[in-house]
Amino acid sequence: MDVLWDLGSGTAEKIREALPDGPHDSTVRTHLRVLESKAYVRRSKEGKAHVYRPAVARSKAQDKAIRNLLARFFSGSPEALMVRLLEDEHITAEKLDALRRSRTDSDQEEDQGDQP
Repeated sequence: MDVLWDLGSGTAEKIREALPDGPHDSTVRTHLRVLESKAYVRRSKEGKAHVYRPAVARSKAQDKAIRNLLARFFSGSPEALMVRLLEDEHITAEKLDALRRSRTDSDQEEDQGDQP
């Protein structure tokens, strides 16, 4: 999906060329069919080629993936996910502070956008 979001649209061949490690053409087409069946991708015919486009915004797909991840592996607990990320990724105190500042800046920008 990242490649398709970055491209905006593309044929299976164009998408395959943009993927690392050069997967087989049939593998890419199979994945695109699955994504289409799950309504993440739309397909249209342009000439002889099928052109694929994202049907879901990246942020919406990320939200859904995170909710599924939380439900399946962390009993719905964002805190448990964060603890695991902190343990596994060895996030330093400096990086954590930078994340906090980034989030605070983001919240302040949103609050300012709500003012008349």
